[in-house]
Amino acid sequence: MKIALISEERWNLDRVYPQRLRERLSSLGELYGPVLTASNLEKHRAFTEKCEVLFSIWGMAPLSAGQIQTYFPHLRAVFYAAGTVQYFARPFLESGVEVFSAWKANAVPVAEFTFAQIVLANKGYFQSMQKCKGNQLAARRMVEKHPGNYRARVGIIGVGSIGSLVCERLKTIDCEVLAYDPFLSEERARQLGVTQAELPAIFRSCDVISNHLANKDELAGILDYALFSQMKPYATFINTGRGRQVVEKDLARALREEPGRAALLDVLSTETYPPFHPLVRRKNAFITPHVAGSMSQEVWRMAEYMLEEFTCWSAGEETRYSVTLESLATMA
Repeated sequence: MKIALISEERWNLDRVYPQRLRERLSSLGELYGPVLTASNLEKHRAFTEKCEVLFSIWGMAPLSAGQIQTYFPHLRAVFYAAGTVQYFARPFLESGVEVFSAWKANAVPVAEFTFAQIVLANKGYFQSMQKCKGNQLAARRMVEKHPGNYRARVGIIGVGSIGSLVCERLKTIDCEVLAYDPFLSEERARQLGVTQAELPAIFRSCDVISNHLANKDELAGILDYALFSQMKPYATFINTGRGRQVVEKDLARALREEPGRAALLDVLSTETYPPFHPLVRRKNAFITPHVAGSMSQEVWRMAEYMLEEFTCWSAGEETRYSVTLESLATMA
């Protein structure tokens, strides 16, 4: 089996596929030495025309159907050791090339990160932390405004791969979970132990609300002032999903109007933002540099998932992480 690595981000490829994993991949087929990019396909055409399998990560070249036909006439599958495939998968699938994604592997650290934040938020950790050095009594009073985790009410917005894992972890504490997802069936809700609810009810009644909606154009700006203004005085909003789903000036306004509220934001609408951004100036907005997903050694998990998937696929066994044209409609 002729295999190649392809990515526009060589440094990320080296992180996800360190030498030991490349050696393992080499043992599974004929691994081409050079890394392919969209700009060097012509140079390596002698190999690409025989290539059967591509492995990639963030920075996968978004090739057109014409490019796929020209450079990869014998391509059978793409194994993507990262999450969303929305930006490149469709031309491959429409060309008859199978696509596999490590979205479930990337969901694990996001769910761990989110669960940890929920537990801390219910204890008033973030709001009290700011006060503790200057006024321990005020910090203690802030903690007492929060419910703790016993019988707290948590809202999960979007119950896909990440939201489902968060719900599973929330089963380990005695809390009530409300969930919003138009695609969530009653049977699946029962399995996860959640109660289905609409967005206004979640924002009005939950102590912590966490966003995990898919990155769809139609969901841009869905979380606005009409919802944020209903948050309880000491509620916390968590976003590890996508920043463009949040009307950021509306969230900043809701945080300004009720200083006891908090927002834990691992993403904003843009990766870089100016110092005068309305949320950057809010003391009750806690911003992290997009670290919820796989980072450091966690990225190895994604490559290992795809190597295992390749092993099953090449042996004709059942696979677990296949992407289809139909699934693109609901995937993040």
